[in-house]
Amino acid sequence: MGRYSGHGGTHTKNKQYKRARAVKNRAKDIDQIYEELQPGKLEKHSKFEVDPDLPGLGQHFCIHCSKHFQDDKALQTHFKSKPHKRRLTLLKEKPYTVEDSQIPIDNGPKLRNNLLQSLPNSTSPVSTESTAAMDS
Repeated sequence: MGRYSGHGGTHTKNKQYKRARAVKNRAKDIDQIYEELQPGKLEKHSKFEVDPDLPGLGQHFCIHCSKHFQDDKALQTHFKSKPHKRRLTLLKEKPYTVEDSQIPIDNGPKLRNNLLQSLPNSTSPVSTESTAAMDS
C-alpha cells in the first residue's frame, strides 16, 4: 500500500528549499507599489516592452498588485477578484514609513503638564500657576 497523505515528501523538512521558494516568489511590498503609483512615476511603470519571458509577453499587467497576466480576459477577471480589491483598499492610505516613526508623539495635556513641571526654568503658564499655588 501507499503512504499516508500527511507523511512528508521530498522537501517537507528542508529549510533551504522552503526559504528559496519564499524568496523567489516574493511580490513587491505595499510601500514600493505606493511609490510607483505617484503621478510622476506612473507612466514609467505602466508601459512594458514585449518580453517573451513574461506571461502574455508582458503586455497585461496589474499595477496595483504588480502581476503579469496571460491575456486581457484574465486581467479583467483579476480586477473583479477579492485580492485585487483588498490591495486597492490598502493603497488608498499612505503606508507607514521610517520618517513617520521618527515624528515626536504628543501624549496629551496630562503628560505634557508633568513634563513642563519637571523642566527647570520653565516659563510656561502651567509652571507659574503651580509655583503660585505653592507660595500661598
